[in-house]
Amino acid sequence: MNTLTRSMGNVRVQVIVLSILFFAAYFVPLKSMVNIWLDNDDYSYGFLIPLASAYLLWEKRKHLSGVPVRSFWPVLPAVLFFLLLSLYGILGSSGNISMPSVPLLLVLITLFCFGVEALKLLIVPLGFLFFMVPVPAFIERHVSLHLKAVSTRLGGSFISMFDIPVHISGNVLDLGVTQLQVIDACSGLRYIFPLLALGVLYAYYFQRDLWRRLLCVFITIPIGVVINAVRIGVTGVLTDKVGRDVAEGFFHGFSGWLLFLVAFVILFLFGRLLSIVVPVRASGAARAHEEVRAHGEQSRRHGRTTAAFLVSASALSLIAALSFSTGALPAVKLDGGIQSFPLSFGQWTGRQETIDPEIIRASGAEEAFSGVFRDGTGGEVSLYIGYRSTAFLSNENFFHSPTVCIPSAGWVVEEETRKTIQGVERFGSLMVTRMVIERMGSRQIVYFWFQTKDMTTHDKNINRFHLSLHALRRDNTYDLFVRPIAPVAPTETIDSTERRMDGFVRDMMPVLLQFLKEKQLQA
Repeated sequence: MNTLTRSMGNVRVQVIVLSILFFAAYFVPLKSMVNIWLDNDDYSYGFLIPLASAYLLWEKRKHLSGVPVRSFWPVLPAVLFFLLLSLYGILGSSGNISMPSVPLLLVLITLFCFGVEALKLLIVPLGFLFFMVPVPAFIERHVSLHLKAVSTRLGGSFISMFDIPVHISGNVLDLGVTQLQVIDACSGLRYIFPLLALGVLYAYYFQRDLWRRLLCVFITIPIGVVINAVRIGVTGVLTDKVGRDVAEGFFHGFSGWLLFLVAFVILFLFGRLLSIVVPVRASGAARAHEEVRAHGEQSRRHGRTTAAFLVSASALSLIAALSFSTGALPAVKLDGGIQSFPLSFGQWTGRQETIDPEIIRASGAEEAFSGVFRDGTGGEVSLYIGYRSTAFLSNENFFHSPTVCIPSAGWVVEEETRKTIQGVERFGSLMVTRMVIERMGSRQIVYFWFQTKDMTTHDKNINRFHLSLHALRRDNTYDLFVRPIAPVAPTETIDSTERRMDGFVRDMMPVLLQFLKEKQLQA
């Protein structure tokens, strides 16, 4: 027993054990990140971040033995909170929560188990791992919206410098003979985040004072925006002078890497200029000497870390067990797929519509049904059903909310409220999100909700909570996104259209539930 206790009290053993358990606990979000690095060119640099972090950590190896190791118990509430939050993200298929939790928990667990001094030494290698996390979608959408507007205006100004008439409308550059649209992929995020990472490395290695480091990191943001605007401007000039085909080839090809290198050169020159204007008081060698001395003079006594280690190891083991246990649940496959949903029920008769498989995948569904139904009076309702045969595909896109997709298609949302439909099969009352949308004089009513085998909700975050409950109970389930839409005819009112929608939902729900029950294949 004494030998085991001494072994568990050994810091190196603790680090190895916690690293293995951490990888097992967060295998799902780590796998999700790798998938994004492979599939999304904007985050292809993600593979380099762990390598750079490992090198930064390797550089600290000589100082680690001189750092006092004492567990820091005041941070335990934060550790437990983010462990639970990350578990919700994994079990509820929320990559926006589970993936950012990985580097954050690495920092918190290091602080908890090994103390403040250890974290001070390791904060740069561990903190740098935040750059490997894809930007959460809701943040990316809002940031991209503003960046597109700025980049479009600056790109238009660049084009005007060459005496080329250009009209800017939103994120569209109208050159007369053709138009260039600045889409999300051209907002500049693909430059800013890798530039920020490079800015951190540059500041860490080439700048000594904190204010210089912060300034060099901050300056990467306007550099990235300006470089992206130049890229858009060059594309516009080439479109006018050479032709759209050549311009688009330049826009999506070599220009990206070339301008990224230009951005880094600008950052380097800015740092050199900063050193000339405000001379550095000590050399890099002096800084390194100060770091060695600061850590070398620390007490080499190690405090007790076993209890904190056991708490962390137990929590990570639990998360790993729940994660792998949930992942082992079989997919709930349907015979013929959700696309074989009935086209006739009650007074409704429908026709199926074809959906591009790429759109289905991008929407967060595994498979989907789309159809247009009419009742005996000619009233029309379009129905879309997205289906996920397993609720725990956190390495895939989750269902997208129409509150984002519909406005991006050019519709204006006039109203967005919650509505409860009474008298719905099994559920009694069904709460849905209700939207009134308008485009070019046409109005439509939209309902949507999310549904597991026995729970429904109007909100996808609540749906994720439902999935977490299913996972904790090992209660296998599918997951649905249901969205009926009805056009408001010129002779109709909003209220009469809603009554038609309510009737459709009441008629459709028992058919949907019976269809799902009959079509399920045994695993």
